[in-house]
Amino acid sequence: MEIYKLIEQYKGERNKEIRGIFSSIFIFQNRLQTIFDKADPYITVKQFMLLAMVKHSTEKQTYTHLGKLLGCSRQNIKKLVISLEKKGYLINQKSNEDKRTSYIIMTEKANEYFDEISNIHQIHLAELFSEYSDEEISFLYKTLMKLHSSIDKFEREY
Repeated sequence: MEIYKLIEQYKGERNKEIRGIFSSIFIFQNRLQTIFDKADPYITVKQFMLLAMVKHSTEKQTYTHLGKLLGCSRQNIKKLVISLEKKGYLINQKSNEDKRTSYIIMTEKANEYFDEISNIHQIHLAELFSEYSDEEISFLYKTLMKLHSSIDKFEREY
């Protein structure tokens, strides 16, 4: 069945629209991952998101903290870090205070990568949202942040 037929079938009834939104989140994630993975010859979009979290963090990052930020397990973060470490983008540094704790630190190569690729990512994002007005972007942002809050609440309950 074509996706646009499904969209039309789910339109207009709250429960159906909620299911449509929920399904769309997964579909969007898969499609965007495919697009951005093809656009970047160096790293995957998941690796990029991890690097971005480390880059923009004001504190040292651990596997556990990065897992919470990205909504995945510590083990998944560790796999991403190992891959990025092999490529020379990250360093896994043991804590001096607690040898069980590792901090994830960006290398100069990662900073150079961001300098090189950030403009390309900005262009792709601008294209992706080019048909949205400023008001629509603001509304979507607020709505998605509200969804973050609902997910946080849901996680605490379960």
